[in-house]
Amino acid sequence: MKKNLFAAAAVVAFLGSAVAANAQTIGHIGANYGRTDIDAAGLDADLDSWQVEGAVRFDAGSLGAQIDGAISDAEDSQTTFGVTGHLNTKAGSGLVGGFAGVETSDDVTFWGLGVEGQVALAPATTLYGQAGYGTSDDLGDADFWAVRGEVRHFVSDNFRLQGSLGYNRIDVRGGDADAWNAGVEAEYQFADTPFSVVAGYDHFDVNDFDVNADTFRIGVRYTFGGTLKDRNDSGASLGSVTKLFGAGLTR
Repeated sequence: MKKNLFAAAAVVAFLGSAVAANAQTIGHIGANYGRTDIDAAGLDADLDSWQVEGAVRFDAGSLGAQIDGAISDAEDSQTTFGVTGHLNTKAGSGLVGGFAGVETSDDVTFWGLGVEGQVALAPATTLYGQAGYGTSDDLGDADFWAVRGEVRHFVSDNFRLQGSLGYNRIDVRGGDADAWNAGVEAEYQFADTPFSVVAGYDHFDVNDFDVNADTFRIGVRYTFGGTLKDRNDSGASLGSVTKLFGAGLTR
């Protein structure tokens, strides 16, 4: 596990240093630890997870683009790799666009695509939303439909508070299920440095299967190209396929 995380950190750090040389880019590199408490039909379990993740926003002709990626490891499970690409255009005080991505491990490969947009509700408050479709041949040809929204408020340019709400519809052979998730997150960047701390909580619930989970997460980030608010306003904080369909269990 540690070998995989060190390799991931090296790749993400190289990406960040390479793109940061371009004045048009902005983004972040980060690492986090998560603790998930799972209750499935009355049976309790705990899961520790570690993740290295990053995102970069850059110009692609007249369009804006973002690439984000994450490598996640959890105890007694396989390493998971995820990458999502975004293209968008400015629309008033926000943007609209689309995304496509993949998340894969040794046993399961999951594909997803969809649409997204964000708008400034006020100078310090942003509404972001995404909706998409996902599928995996390795999960019995399951079909996933999901929608998710975030409200981000900036107490200052380097202090972000966020709330999120998401819904997943899962169609499999012989049945279907509805899943909900809600979360909160805060990120604070230290004065005169590019480093920030981030902490969050997510709740996930599948009533059809009597499954729910609570995830607590804490991490650190290095932001390049601007402040936390600059990162948000430029379109460098768009949600990944993993975040949309992961229902708060992963970032």
